[in-house]
Amino acid sequence: MIGKCDECGLNDVEIMVVTKKDSNKKTKLCNQCRPADGAYAY
Repeated sequence: MIGKCDECGLNDVEIMVVTKKDSNKKTKLCNQCRPADGAYAY
C-alpha cells in the first residue's frame, strides 16, 4: 500500500498498518520505521 508514514512523515512510500499492542492504535509505518518482527525479522 502506498501512502504517508505517520512516524517519519514521508509521502508516497510503501506503508503497512501496524496496531500497537499497548494502546490498540493503528499506525501507518514505512519500511524504515516498522519494527522488525514476524516473517521479516532476520
